[in-house]
Amino acid sequence: MNLDEKIKQSLQAEQHNLESVLESDSGLFKQLNGIYQGSMRRWAILGTMLAFILTAAFIISAYQFFNSDQQLLWAVCFVSSLMMQIAVKLWLFMEMNRQSIIKEIKRSELEIREMFSEHFTSNSQT
Repeated sequence: MNLDEKIKQSLQAEQHNLESVLESDSGLFKQLNGIYQGSMRRWAILGTMLAFILTAAFIISAYQFFNSDQQLLWAVCFVSSLMMQIAVKLWLFMEMNRQSIIKEIKRSELEIREMFSEHFTSNSQT
């Protein structure tokens, strides 16, 4: 077997591993549900409630902007509440990303341990 065939086999094996990882990947709603299970669940619940409150605030501000004489006040309220909601949602998605990365690191640690244990057991047998 020459070097080109070894490279092709290695790339095919890597592609097969990548496909299996992508198939086992959880969806958005499972990841979103995961932030309510971890150690930061109280903060995630608080952030979600704050996001809903801010959504109501910017909807009310937009309505009042068109139906009030104090348009500047309601425009500032609208923009402020919208920006705060964006920040809260960004934090929630960053928390989802953090948990996903931790999960992948743990999985990689297990794979490395298995590789080392297989390597050392095969070396000790020879």
